[in-house]
Amino acid sequence: MSLSSDPCPQVSVVIPTYRRKASVERALKGLCCQSLPPDRFEVVVSIDGSEDGTRECVAEFRAPFSLRGLWQPNGGRAAACNAGIRAARGALVILLDDDMEPAPHFVASHVEAHVPDKGSAGPRGVIGAVPVVVTPDASPIVRYIAEGFAQHLEKLAQPGREIGIRDFYSGNFSVGRETLLRVGLFDESFREYGNEDGELAIRLRAAGVALTYSPDALAWQHYQKDFPGLARDKMASGRTSVVSALRHPESVPAMRIGTYRRGQPKWRLLRALLISATRPLPFLPAWVLAWIRRGERRESPRLKDFYFLALDYFYWLGVRSALREHPEARARLLQ
Repeated sequence: MSLSSDPCPQVSVVIPTYRRKASVERALKGLCCQSLPPDRFEVVVSIDGSEDGTRECVAEFRAPFSLRGLWQPNGGRAAACNAGIRAARGALVILLDDDMEPAPHFVASHVEAHVPDKGSAGPRGVIGAVPVVVTPDASPIVRYIAEGFAQHLEKLAQPGREIGIRDFYSGNFSVGRETLLRVGLFDESFREYGNEDGELAIRLRAAGVALTYSPDALAWQHYQKDFPGLARDKMASGRTSVVSALRHPESVPAMRIGTYRRGQPKWRLLRALLISATRPLPFLPAWVLAWIRRGERRESPRLKDFYFLALDYFYWLGVRSALREHPEARARLLQ
C-alpha cells in the first residue's frame, strides 16, 4: 500500500527479488527512512515468480512513497530487472538487490551523483557502496566475503579509478532510464547466476556512459549464502562468463575469463589437473566441498586460502563445462 499519490516521481527504485520476503521487507523499511522527500521517488518490487508471500507483503506494506509490486513467472534476475525498469516512471532508475538495506541518504546520494560536473555532462552510471554486514555470529564464509568486498570498495574509492567490467555490479546501481532503454536493458537469456550485469556494463561503456562510484550511495549487504551455495554461484558464473565472452570477444582481456593463464604456476597446474580429473571422477566437487567443511570445523588458519582456491576451481569448472558446448572457442577464450 502506498500513501503517496505523486503521478510523476523523479526516481524509481527497482528491487528484483526471488523468494526473499523478509529481505524485501527490510529493504522497504530502509527506504521509508530516506532523506529525500517520499514524493520524489517511487519503489517497484519486481517479483520473479516467488510464491513465498512476497506479493502479499508488498501489497500490504504501508509506505510514504509510491510502491508497486510486479509479479511475473520465474525468468531470472535479468528478466526481473527489465520488468521493473519498463514499469518505472522516474527519469533515474536505481537498481537495488533484495539483500540490501539502504542507508538514509541512499536515494539522495544517487541523485546527487548524477548532477553534471564541469566538462562531464554526458550520461553516467553510478555504483553505490555495498559493504557486507558482519554480525558476531557470522559464518567464516560471510566474513571472507565481507573482507573481499571491503577491499574491492577501497579500490573503487581511489581517486581517478576507472570502473572496469570486473569492477561492475548492479545490486546498487543508478542510471538514466532512457539510457537503459537505448542500450537494450539486460540480456534476458542470462537466466543463471552471474554476468548479466557485466554484459550490460560492456554495452553501457560502448555507448559512452561513464561508470563512476559513489561511497555515499550506501546500502548494507546482508549476505546469506553458505559455501556450497557460493560454489554453485561460482560454477554458474563460469558458465555465463563463456556466454558473455562469445558475445563480446573484444572484451575478453578485461573479463575474468581472460585471466586463465595468470596466477602462480603451481596452482594453475593443480587446477588444470583437478578440472581434467572431474569428468572421470565426478565425486571431486563433493570432495572439495567436504575439504572446505573440514577446514571450517577446525577453524584452519589457512581457511582464506582454501576458500580462494576452491572458488577458483568451481569457477573454471563452470567455464570448462560451458566450453564443451563451444569447443571451437576454447583456445580463443583460454589464452
